[in-house]
Amino acid sequence: MKARMIAVMMSVVLLALPVALYAQEPDPMPIINAWVEALNAGEIDAALSYLADDAVVHIVPPAPGTSGVFTGKGEIRGWYETVVGQHGVTTLSDCQVDGETVTCVNTYAEDSFRSMGIDFIVGEWVVVVRDGKFQSYTFTMTEESLAAIMAAMPPQAMPETGGTAVPLYAAVAVFGGLMCISGLGLGVLRWHRRQTG
Repeated sequence: MKARMIAVMMSVVLLALPVALYAQEPDPMPIINAWVEALNAGEIDAALSYLADDAVVHIVPPAPGTSGVFTGKGEIRGWYETVVGQHGVTTLSDCQVDGETVTCVNTYAEDSFRSMGIDFIVGEWVVVVRDGKFQSYTFTMTEESLAAIMAAMPPQAMPETGGTAVPLYAAVAVFGGLMCISGLGLGVLRWHRRQTG
C-alpha cells in the first residue's frame, strides 16, 4: 500500500511539473533590452544573436526600395546594415508582456529622417520571443509619423497643367513616333491619290 501511495504521489508531481515550468516563463525584457543596446551600438552580430535563424522582420509601411519583409538572418543582416549606416537609434517604452508576445511603443531616429527635419518616428513594435530568441517582430509606423514624412518630402516638379511630369527622353520618343506615323500616313494618302487620280 505504501509503495502504491508513493507511486501515485510521484505521478502527481511529474504531471504538475510541466505546469510549474510553463508558469515560470522567463521574462523576455532582458533579451529585448540587450538586442536594442546591441543594435543601437552598431553591433550587428550581437543583435543578430538574439534572433532565431528563421526569424521574420516586418516594417510597415515598407522602407523605400524594400518589400518590408526580411526573412532569416541573412536578409535581416542586410536591413541592420542599413539601420547602422543611418545611425539608427531605437527606444522602446510602454512595453506590455503577454506570454511570448511583447508590444512596445518604438521611437526610432536615423540620419535620413533628421535630414528631412524629422527628429524621430513612432510606431508599434510587436515581438514574439520563444526559447530566448526573437521569432518575429513587426514595426508599424503611426499615421502621424507617416504624415510627417510625407509632408517633409520635397514636392515633385509638375508642369503647370497639373499632369504628371514626363522625362524629356520619353517626350522626344513619343513625339518622334507620332511624326513617323504622320509621315507614313501622308505617304500612303499621296500614293492612293496617284493610283486613283
